[in-house]
Amino acid sequence: MTRLAAEAVGWAVEGRFVLVDVALALPAGSLNVLTGENGAGKSTLLDILAGARKPARGHVALDGVPLAEIAPAHLARRIARLDHTPGLYLELSALENLQLFHGLVQSPGAPLDAAALLERVGLAARDQRRPVRGFSRGMLQRTALARVLASGADVWLLDEPSTGLDRAGCALLADVLADVRARGATVLLATHDPALLPLADARLHLSHGRLVAAEVA
Repeated sequence: MTRLAAEAVGWAVEGRFVLVDVALALPAGSLNVLTGENGAGKSTLLDILAGARKPARGHVALDGVPLAEIAPAHLARRIARLDHTPGLYLELSALENLQLFHGLVQSPGAPLDAAALLERVGLAARDQRRPVRGFSRGMLQRTALARVLASGADVWLLDEPSTGLDRAGCALLADVLADVRARGATVLLATHDPALLPLADARLHLSHGRLVAAEVA
């Protein structure tokens, strides 16, 4: 079953197309890696697939339903986006960040074990209650990854998810991705990290806004 699909997607800035007729189909339970040089349009494509930007032409569908027809609150529960910056509230603790985010995207009363999720990404209990302003870049990235876990989404769109992670953190990231894929989630991650390529079921490559390669790993 195709979980997320794009058909002839284009995106223009000042009359110049940054993405040109991009078409892809991401099956349920698949892990897909998106590569491309700086400026190729990877982050823009992820934004469009997440519904954060409307394409200038073409469309994106989730389980066959165009994103434009899906209520924003429902879309936020289905698609989780990890940007290349963590996007955390620096004055809040890691626990508070997860609790706030969960309250924004999930239905009232939905269960959340924030401490367990933070432990899953390697944050010790003593760090979970500290303001994240004092975190290292790797700790911020781990917290952001826990936030994606907290979303409960079945589509993950990740932009450079290994940024700031040490070797142990990268191994943990691979474990988390394997777990969510086994549960049927669809993952698309944009990366320059060659260590993530072997994880992929399929590899996609953008060049000058065009999807020029799509190969099974």
